[in-house]
Amino acid sequence: MEVKEKLIFINNCLKELQKRIPQENIVPAEFIRFQDGSGKVILPTECRGQDVFVICDVNDKTPNPYTGKILSPDDHVRDISRVIGALKENPARTNLIVPFLPYGRQHRREYGESMEAADYLRECHYLGFHNILTVDAHDPDVSAAISKHNFDNMFATDNMLTELVLREKLDYTHPENILIVAPDEGAQLRARHFADRFGCNHAFFNKRRDNTVIVDGKNPLKYKQYVGESPKGKTIILVDDMISSGGTILETAKELKNMGAARVFVCATFGLFTRRTMDFIKAYQKGIVTKTYITNLTYLDTQPMYGIEVIDGTEQLLECIHALHANKEDIREELGTNFKPVSELIRKRTLK
Repeated sequence: MEVKEKLIFINNCLKELQKRIPQENIVPAEFIRFQDGSGKVILPTECRGQDVFVICDVNDKTPNPYTGKILSPDDHVRDISRVIGALKENPARTNLIVPFLPYGRQHRREYGESMEAADYLRECHYLGFHNILTVDAHDPDVSAAISKHNFDNMFATDNMLTELVLREKLDYTHPENILIVAPDEGAQLRARHFADRFGCNHAFFNKRRDNTVIVDGKNPLKYKQYVGESPKGKTIILVDDMISSGGTILETAKELKNMGAARVFVCATFGLFTRRTMDFIKAYQKGIVTKTYITNLTYLDTQPMYGIEVIDGTEQLLECIHALHANKEDIREELGTNFKPVSELIRKRTLK
């Protein structure tokens, strides 16, 4: 029997990805939500012997059709478990695709707090997932929680850099005029990765927070120090894995402009915009941020997006799904982890 791909979408997520997939490969799962908030999943077709991919965007904020309420990330995570419970017939393999890793920012333990990211990965292993695929995990080292099992981390860097250079006409042939900046020490690895692609330098902001105080759900800054060469007169690319409220990114961009930066571009895989996009629009209008680049790999609300460019990452994600389905031995090309300088990326796009 030929093993086929069967994809189960947990919610109204990754619409561009769904358009790329033949309808016969999509299982029309029904996610019922009762008035008391509990729910159940109904799978109308059997998946015996099939290669099942369970796909979920835990940030999806589409109102539930049964209750009209917006489900939380915890609700979406619970629906993933329900799908496994509804798969009565044994599939060939079950694979979990979560572009935004649930609880990814809760990756370390301090002062007795829970370490949700590692706990969740262990739970996924217990549920029986053969492969777990995520995108730009906040801390890839969290995979140590399931070190003997398959955990793949995709990067949309190639598409991001290609679109940034072509749309903004960046002169990548003079890397001395480009500087990659991380807003904090945690984003240094991403900054270095971007800098290596351009062959330019990178810098970062060294921050210290007051862990004894919590204001608006986070520890306030005690001090911040810029480490690296002067940004004066340079094109700055400010990189991070996500934009949450955006306060840190915008504050950093403003400081860089005050230090003489010519242009500041923001590149982040996920644009959550928990406080809406208006602050970014104002920063764009004032010339603080030249453009903000994000992907469509998580939920994007219907709100003004002036100065915000959305890069499609679903084609690459589908390539990863096909590679997993084919049980390909090496999927580094699909994951985007092979090193490619910007010059090669642009040449490849030009030849298409």
